[in-house]
Amino acid sequence: MRHLLILGASLLLAACGGQSPTPPPVAAAPTMDVAPAVASTTAAATISGEQAFAMCSACHSRQAGAPQRMGPSLQGLVGRKAGSSTGFAYSPALQASGIVWDAKTLDTYLTAPTRMVPGTRMVIAVPDPARRQALIEYLSTP
Repeated sequence: MRHLLILGASLLLAACGGQSPTPPPVAAAPTMDVAPAVASTTAAATISGEQAFAMCSACHSRQAGAPQRMGPSLQGLVGRKAGSSTGFAYSPALQASGIVWDAKTLDTYLTAPTRMVPGTRMVIAVPDPARRQALIEYLSTP
């Protein structure tokens, strides 16, 4: 019986190792018939601001009066001077930056926080432009 199992397994392995007479057809590379600006706008529509903020919520809240986490609350962020929310110990670099948060400064900061403000404690970047745009729009709403 044992010999039959070994023989069957050997035949199965031999059959699996063989090559088919004709290889499967290769699919053509996808083409892009929309301009890049249109493509990124379409991609932004596929993610909500709340979904984009989900990764931020590990360190930040968006509720007024919520306890501080590893990062400050982002409630009312747009229009606020960087490093000015009470109750959070910001890095000296962010406090001295003079930044007032708006869509443009948030876009630059979220792309590479330590490049915009060397010495900031925020090290998490949002490299995807569509996710960044959705996040900025979400943070801009009350």
